[in-house]
Amino acid sequence: MIKKILSGPILAIITLYNSPLICLERKDDLVEIKRIERYLNDITTLKSSFIQISSNGERLDGELFINRPGRLRVQYEPSSPILLVANGSTLTYVDWELEEISYIPISETPLRALIAPRIALDKFFKLGELERGLGTLSITLYNLEGESAGSFKMLFADRPLQLKQWFLKDATGTSIKISLLDVERDVELNKDLFTVDPFLFEKNKDR
Repeated sequence: MIKKILSGPILAIITLYNSPLICLERKDDLVEIKRIERYLNDITTLKSSFIQISSNGERLDGELFINRPGRLRVQYEPSSPILLVANGSTLTYVDWELEEISYIPISETPLRALIAPRIALDKFFKLGELERGLGTLSITLYNLEGESAGSFKMLFADRPLQLKQWFLKDATGTSIKISLLDVERDVELNKDLFTVDPFLFEKNKDR
């Protein structure tokens, strides 16, 4: 069941998007894009708990750690077999249940919008809809190639700007919402959070 719950969300993180129907051309929209980029580039370290809700209603809790540039850890609750760790240019995908480790280039995931050394959204993605709400600002992003359906949307609390949620939709229509809670910035993070022993499961088999 857990594997089934996670398959859509994890694939949504790894594979994206669709060509946008709306292009950003208004000058005030471009000003807001630059403001979002400045906010993301100004992050050094970040720690937050999160709630992940999938389109089938299933919920998973976890913790997110970011140490820019390049480092990220998505750590689900103990009942989940999945761990995601980025350190540099590679995302390490650990499946404790199957005892497998996979590697995906960060450049092939939307996570580069959070941890790239220099974030310039229009270089990474096709820019989609920019939406303003009551105290919120959001932007939808799509793959440059636009070969598969899906999207990555970031929602911010506004004035001051703060990342609150992101939404992922994959090629099958499966979607997830990740809401950040108790966000802390400029905290000291142990470097071991961002490393995964490549021989982890081989060592376990030898015991």
